[in-house]
Amino acid sequence: MIRIPHIVRIGESIDGRIARILVEKKSDLILDNFGVWLAGIIRAIPPAQAITSVTLYDTGNTARTVNLYGSPTIGTYGGLTGTEVGVGSSSQAAARTDRNLVSQLGSRSNTSSGVWTSATGLITFSGSVLLSAGGTVREAGFFASWRDSGDTVRVFMLFRDVISDVVISAGKYAFVQYTIQL
Repeated sequence: MIRIPHIVRIGESIDGRIARILVEKKSDLILDNFGVWLAGIIRAIPPAQAITSVTLYDTGNTARTVNLYGSPTIGTYGGLTGTEVGVGSSSQAAARTDRNLVSQLGSRSNTSSGVWTSATGLITFSGSVLLSAGGTVREAGFFASWRDSGDTVRVFMLFRDVISDVVISAGKYAFVQYTIQL
């Protein structure tokens, strides 16, 4: 069984940048989407003009074909277009087949570019979700967007973690940081 250790940290921020970390959770549960994607990229790069694709389930639980390697010269698309974090209020246990947050709070937020630290084998992504009405954060998710085989951007959840309650005041940000160990 693949285990990819990761840490999710949640904090409260008044400006979306500087946060006071309120909870930290270590986990090694990866979602099926992450496992399928990782298996797809850890293989030989196909010859020129060849397409390598995988099927992932988007946040609406619809199977989508995503080209990992493609060629715009023959009308194929592929490639990661961005990463996001999100938070929710559900305490429902996380499962490998999760496709989205159970009860999302606010809107997902773009993350910083992943920061790789070669000495430790860590990649860190951070983002802040504005909670206009506030709320109790009990779940966090890490998402990636890819262009599907029809050149439409689709969003896929790669990690979902259930955490201890973090109360975020109205008008403040839920700061979310995912650190993945490879």
